[in-house]
Amino acid sequence: MEGRSGAVSTSQVGHSPVRTCVGCRTRCEQTVLLRFVARQDAPARWRVVLDVRRRLPGRGAYVHPAPECVESAITRRALLRALRLPASGEVDLGDVRRHAQQHG
Repeated sequence: MEGRSGAVSTSQVGHSPVRTCVGCRTRCEQTVLLRFVARQDAPARWRVVLDVRRRLPGRGAYVHPAPECVESAITRRALLRALRLPASGEVDLGDVRRHAQQHG
């Protein structure tokens, strides 16, 4: 419904939850960002995977699809902190790096 100011009510516009990109720290709608989750392969081995459907269980970390945001998230270790991965152990970021290369 349109009010006197011309603003459109939120019931007419699709509303998506807002998340923060761990790469550039910008807040935007969740639908614009990629969601990554951690999967444990072995006791001290983790793999970070892209959650295309946004339905995988576990804590997610959100990143813009831009290569610079993905690289910043990896370099600053913000992706690992957001996923709350242990400081010790092996983390496979192959899926994350592949995605950065594809969209570069």
